[in-house]
Amino acid sequence: MEQLEHRVIKLELRVDNHADDLKKLSDISDSLKKSLVSIEKTLAQIKWIALGAIIAVMGQAMGLDKIIKVFL
Repeated sequence: MEQLEHRVIKLELRVDNHADDLKKLSDISDSLKKSLVSIEKTLAQIKWIALGAIIAVMGQAMGLDKIIKVFL
């Protein structure tokens, strides 16, 4: 009987440890999701900055800067 109690206590401790581990993993997962959202926003900004730079360079190559100066 004492052996059975020992095994049950051991299992309870193991379950508690697993619950703690799951909580830590959940917290890490939430943190990673926030980091990924931040990275996605940064990449979107980089994309639009690069697109604007490409348009500006192409506009200069085509002489659009002179046309814009005439109208402004």
